[in-house]
Amino acid sequence: MKTKNIIKSLLCLCLFTAIISCSVEDGEQGIQGEQGIQGEQGEQGDPGTANVMYSDWMDQDWNFADGTTFKTMLVENENINDSFLENGGIVLGFFRYQDNVPYTLPYQDFLHNTIRTCLPVHFTDYGQIRFNIQSTDGTTLTDDEVNGTGAGINAQYKYVLIPGGTPLTGAKTANQWKQLSYKEVCKALNIPE
Repeated sequence: MKTKNIIKSLLCLCLFTAIISCSVEDGEQGIQGEQGIQGEQGEQGDPGTANVMYSDWMDQDWNFADGTTFKTMLVENENINDSFLENGGIVLGFFRYQDNVPYTLPYQDFLHNTIRTCLPVHFTDYGQIRFNIQSTDGTTLTDDEVNGTGAGINAQYKYVLIPGGTPLTGAKTANQWKQLSYKEVCKALNIPE
């Protein structure tokens, strides 16, 4: 009988302790501790921006169309597909006659009556980038118009793929990206020139 009384007493004591501990309020917030020592600067990361892709400069090769008034170089890239473009992906194209003078495409040369363009063409599982030069007045393209004149290099092309993602307020639109110079795009996306 004593054992039952002891067990009842212990149970009552546990119940009483649980009730009291639940009803006690927390104290006031303590003062903040001192600021810790600043850590060392981390290593510089690789150049580039997350998921941005870009090609090397490519010599022109009229492998798709090589007419007298219209020429097309086709470059295949599996990253340009339905998903890339439907989710806001942007393709930027550039060309240059000399190492230090890149132009953003499309580029119209009114002196020579030509226009250069860059068009992404996508299929279900891969895509193409088509670099074109076209005579705007119907005359035959000359070697100088196609290749450039003077010292330096023949015309070369480059493209940049900027994947879409979550739209941000204040983010650049496709048209705003296309209006930037080559140097501005490289600076914004940490692309080596």
